[in-house]
Amino acid sequence: MHRRTFLKSMGVLAGTVGTGGLLAACGDDEPTGTEPATEAAQLNVIHASLETLAGEGRRFAFGLTTLSNVPVKAAEATVRVRTMDGAPVGEPASAEFHDEGGSPLGLYVARIDVPQAGTYEVEVSAAEGVGTVAISVIAPEDSTVPVPGQAAVATATPTHAAPLGVAAVCTNEPGCGMHEVSLDQALADGRPVALLFATPAYCTSALCAPAVNTLAEVGDDRDWGDVAFVHVEIFSDEGQTVLQAVSDWGLRSEPWFFTIDRDGKVADRIDGPLLASELTQLVEAVA
Repeated sequence: MHRRTFLKSMGVLAGTVGTGGLLAACGDDEPTGTEPATEAAQLNVIHASLETLAGEGRRFAFGLTTLSNVPVKAAEATVRVRTMDGAPVGEPASAEFHDEGGSPLGLYVARIDVPQAGTYEVEVSAAEGVGTVAISVIAPEDSTVPVPGQAAVATATPTHAAPLGVAAVCTNEPGCGMHEVSLDQALADGRPVALLFATPAYCTSALCAPAVNTLAEVGDDRDWGDVAFVHVEIFSDEGQTVLQAVSDWGLRSEPWFFTIDRDGKVADRIDGPLLASELTQLVEAVA
């Protein structure tokens, strides 16, 4: 698959990072999430995930700016979900701010309940104002990307010993040290896996290098036993041809992180900005 096909045919809008952007990844028919839904809104809510699955306690990560694109950091933010006709969904949730993850805006994370697929309005309120964003929620069975409980795709990934013809096994500077075992071999050996798809040199969102570095730091933080830490680049060449493993996993953006248990099933997944605290908890759950 060619880079243009990866970005265009999958309907992905590349993320932007700067004084006014976090990660906005969306399809052509999905809400952009960059404009407030009402004239009364005083904040932009910038959804930081490509895909939200229906269910309870789903991760809702976002950035906040004023309407003039000034970052709003460390606010005491409350998140409320409602249907597009205004009916409340679940209970209000508090959002925790993290000044890490690769975005100049920082990252707010809350857990929300979205029991059914559909389009929802999410309102974020803080002392600095109120903002809303529409999010598209899909049923897990409709995702093109492996979801928790599904078998992990046992595909070969480039290693230093077997690069599979890629131009660079790792484009991170310095190298991340997570290319010692291929994903298919780790699964065949019954090892739990911390798996990251990201391309620091050619990332469309500027979040990939921070994601790789964050996972590498988590891996070096302690002795994780036989957990395999596997980083997979997105392109087999210099940013043009999508690696087969990426296509096998049905990815439409980067970065994507997965944990896989000893039975070879996906335990959890996160796309977009990654936090060390979250990755540590997810790896602990499979280790």
